[in-house]
Amino acid sequence: MRMGRPLRPRRSAPRGQAANPNPPHHSSRTLEVGRVSPDVVTSVLAPLLREMAEASVEAHADAALMAAAREDEGNAGGEAEVGPDGQPRIVEAADDGSAPPPPRSLFTSKEDVDELETLLTETAARFKSPSNRWKVQANAAKFERLLDERYGRLRPFVESNPQVEAAFRGLQRRYAMGHFSPFEPKAPISATTAIMVLFMMKRQGVRLDALGLFAAFALFGLRPWALVALVAIAKLEADRRSRRRPRGMPKRAVVCESYYAKAVGDAETEDEERTRKYELLKKPVGTPHNPADLTLRDETFDVIILGSGTGTLYAAALLSRTGRKVCVLSPQADASGCVELALQNESPLTRSGRYDSVPFDVYSNNVARVSRQQALLVPALVTSTDAQGGIRFARIGSESDGYAHALLSVPGLGSSSASSSGSCLEPVVVGAGGPMALAEYCAARLGDGSPSSGTLLGQEGGNNSDDSGSSASLSYLRAALQINEGAGEYFQSKLLGNPDSSNSSSGQAYRRAAAVPASSFLDRCLPFTPHVRSLMAALGMAGENSAPDGTSMAAHVSHLCAMIDVEGMAYPVGGPRALCSALTSVVEQCGGRVVTGVTLQE
Repeated sequence: MRMGRPLRPRRSAPRGQAANPNPPHHSSRTLEVGRVSPDVVTSVLAPLLREMAEASVEAHADAALMAAAREDEGNAGGEAEVGPDGQPRIVEAADDGSAPPPPRSLFTSKEDVDELETLLTETAARFKSPSNRWKVQANAAKFERLLDERYGRLRPFVESNPQVEAAFRGLQRRYAMGHFSPFEPKAPISATTAIMVLFMMKRQGVRLDALGLFAAFALFGLRPWALVALVAIAKLEADRRSRRRPRGMPKRAVVCESYYAKAVGDAETEDEERTRKYELLKKPVGTPHNPADLTLRDETFDVIILGSGTGTLYAAALLSRTGRKVCVLSPQADASGCVELALQNESPLTRSGRYDSVPFDVYSNNVARVSRQQALLVPALVTSTDAQGGIRFARIGSESDGYAHALLSVPGLGSSSASSSGSCLEPVVVGAGGPMALAEYCAARLGDGSPSSGTLLGQEGGNNSDDSGSSASLSYLRAALQINEGAGEYFQSKLLGNPDSSNSSSGQAYRRAAAVPASSFLDRCLPFTPHVRSLMAALGMAGENSAPDGTSMAAHVSHLCAMIDVEGMAYPVGGPRALCSALTSVVEQCGGRVVTGVTLQE
């Protein structure tokens, strides 16, 4: 109350004026401007409840009066009510004879109203107590209700383990502060700097997936844990797609037997089994074409492959494994590519009979990196008893000669130094010594610089030093190995029909090398060492039968890396005819055919 001024009436019920159209809510009827009462029960609730109780008592009295009038008149079928003059009267009952039930009142007498006032007074006194115990009880009830709403059936476990609730509240606070959001409140670097870095990374040939991750981190502020989760999800999706069967491939592949499998019958000795396998290798691979046989013309195939050799039959076997019906048409009499010598009668070889029906391998079927090649052959060769289909590889050479697998005679190659005229020809033995052995040979015999003690990255038998010393040959071999790293990615993009899928720097380098002749690479890297240049050209084009200016740089690099591999070269046991016989057996068991001696016309 302010001193010196009279109290003004409250705004909710001005005296002698019209009611305020917008009165304040929950205001006491005795409230006056300048006087505030904290007793809400006494000032607000008590008058309302008292008024309701008095109205209930009056309604109960009226109902009792009507019931007494009905009793006096003796009209059981009628109904008593109070008339306009305040006297009870009898009204005829409804046609159905039912009477309305008497009203039920909570307050029926003055004692009930007094009891209500006593209850309100005790409640107000409790709320005005100095201890504020009611607030404690109200907060406790609210806390119990919140526990039930938050934990539900887990409430007993939370109450018995307070540390769980503390940890849960900590997580809630961290979530409210944004710690679990995958994005930072602010990007770590400015947008201009991020765009410049992305441009430089693109110029350096960084893969698109790495560019996308850096853009998500630098431009959008993606947190590190979100980046790791994104990479993990992408890796799982890539693995899932790699395991997905090709379209049309059955759920269960056809179970194939080995090409030398024997029909169920009498057992045979080891010598008999060896003789039977030798006889199989003497037969040409494939079925000879018979012009009178019209079944080939009437038969329907999913894929027709023209050619012969290991690569053709390997593709046919893979397609057969995926559920395709394949037909291989070979213009040669042997689908493996081997030939048999037609010797004259006067030849000494004919008289000895040693080389009768012996297949000669006229192609280069040596295999480099045999461990990797065997993993690639498994899907095509696997049988019910052997993952390799009975095919084994033997390492060419022996430990005494360093597993030598090639003997090159390069015209004009000096024997002692680069100053020699080149008239003396010296064969070059290529073994499994790796790049360092070849570089040391060039330094000792061809006048090249001395290599360092290190070796190439990823090669066995040395460290990972990048220092080639003054050896031009070692630097050339290192460049060839780096380019060859993208060969698999390049050929995969060619098979998928998307040349732009090779986004790594090595894949792009190999793609550019495919369009450049090998002579430009040799001239640029080895301009001052002609003998080393001749040796590298011979190693990189041993199976191309063409000059450096007519050979692709990609083919040159692939051949060169295969020749200097530390594993050396391997050869299939039984020759290419054994390997092609196993592949042909898979094609025929899956419903396909391999026909030889077919005349192909354009």
